Amino acid sequence: MNHSANHPNSEALFVSLISGPENADCVAIELAGGEIVTMTPAQARSLATHLITAVNRAEVKASLRVSTNLWRRMGESEERFATAAG
Repeated sequence: MNHSANHPNSEALFVSLISGPENADCVAIELAGGEIVTMTPAQARSLATHLITAVNRAEVKASLRVSTNLWRRMGESEERFATAAG
């Protein structure tokens, strides 16, 4: 199931739907190293939910870090303005 011709090398993985044993559909994830992980649709949905949750947490954490630094810089600027004016 090597799809290297179908997707650029910069992608870390390739996801596809395949027919598994007894014609049951499976989600297949091919990792960059060529390893293939297959799972049921329910397992894939659970994984997707966990991934989305982790990404949202990371984005919120990064956003809070930027907001905190922005507020710190604003406070320092106000102190400098007060010193310069007074």
